[in-house]
Amino acid sequence: MDNATNATKEQMETINQQIKDLAGIYKNAVSDIGISENEFWIWYALINIDGVFSQQDICGIWSFSKQTVNTIISHMVKEKYATLEVVPGTRNRKNIRLTAEGRRYGESIILPITGAEQRALDRIPMDERAACAAVLSKYINLLREEIHRAEIRNI
Repeated sequence: MDNATNATKEQMETINQQIKDLAGIYKNAVSDIGISENEFWIWYALINIDGVFSQQDICGIWSFSKQTVNTIISHMVKEKYATLEVVPGTRNRKNIRLTAEGRRYGESIILPITGAEQRALDRIPMDERAACAAVLSKYINLLREEIHRAEIRNI
């Protein structure tokens, strides 16, 4: 292998390790709370991201299966943390609405973590944050394109 190939391989390994490290930070934080990672990300969307979400929206945002989202949302409804509202003009699309108790519970999970995220980002200069987000977004889009082009199939 030439030096350029070695450098690319090392960079790819570093990026993948960093992504896994970042995921591990959330995994450890969530395990301390006592909920699943998938449940955490659903709470994260419902508490942190402006807007009204259906189960299909959550599937799209976090790349979760319909079954995963349905199971978690059904549990939230059972615990009276959320209700489901049929979207007018649709056959079975339902928006997720948090109850007051659900909002309190969700905020108790999410706000300490989003506070930590904010404090960490505040310690990074704005131009570095913007560059990091732009490069990561570009890498993700290009990787998605290249994997699609390679016609990789589920085994």
